[in-house]
Amino acid sequence: MNKEHEEVQSESDIIRGDVLESIFCHVPLIHLVPVCHLSKSWNRALFSSLRHFNKPKPWLIVHSQTSRPPYTTAASSVAFDPRSNLWLRINHHPPVEYVSDLRSSNSTLLYMLSISKFSFSFDPLRLTWHQADPPLVWRTDPVVAMLDRRHIVVAGGACDFEDDPLSVEIYDLETRKWDTCESMPVIFEHSAASMWLSIAANTKTLYAMEQASGITCSFDPISRIWLGPFDLRHDHSEIRRMLKTSKSGN
Repeated sequence: MNKEHEEVQSESDIIRGDVLESIFCHVPLIHLVPVCHLSKSWNRALFSSLRHFNKPKPWLIVHSQTSRPPYTTAASSVAFDPRSNLWLRINHHPPVEYVSDLRSSNSTLLYMLSISKFSFSFDPLRLTWHQADPPLVWRTDPVVAMLDRRHIVVAGGACDFEDDPLSVEIYDLETRKWDTCESMPVIFEHSAASMWLSIAANTKTLYAMEQASGITCSFDPISRIWLGPFDLRHDHSEIRRMLKTSKSGN
């Protein structure tokens, strides 16, 4: 076995350096996976090619699904690799039932929420799914975001019969428990559903902006408080003045 490996390694070392890296930059990314295990020199050349030549780009992942039960009837997933200019079918069968329609949050979290279950996945190709009890407050169109790869924040979107339609809950991935915290600011009272809010999140903070007014607040999962509001609306008079100055300059 070692002798065969040495022969393969010696043959692979015939092509090396810039030539090998240039070849790799024309090979579809999915076909480069076995190269990592061929030899150390090819492994180094591969990663050098990925760093300096045709660098990997973010993939586009598309999930299709019927909008009515049973949701699994036409469920499928494909991914587009812009570096290779290829569409790839993702053959996976999530070990969960499709309890509702699929929803996404900031391209990092795919989830399904029903009155009896909360299912979610956050790995790149959505191959691993997690199941949890639903939030304590029933919601029809909440804001959902994952922060610091440990907490999932579910805010707003509660039904009218709930005591607090702006309530916020956090699911801890380590303890696997829900916890309530400070409600969303009252300025979101008439736009607490996700369809009226623009949401952004990094590893530490959730940002919610009301689309109509530009009013923005931020949420810290550690202190569990909302900061703001911040007015991010453009000064329209200043914009008109700049446009007028630009036209007169031409």
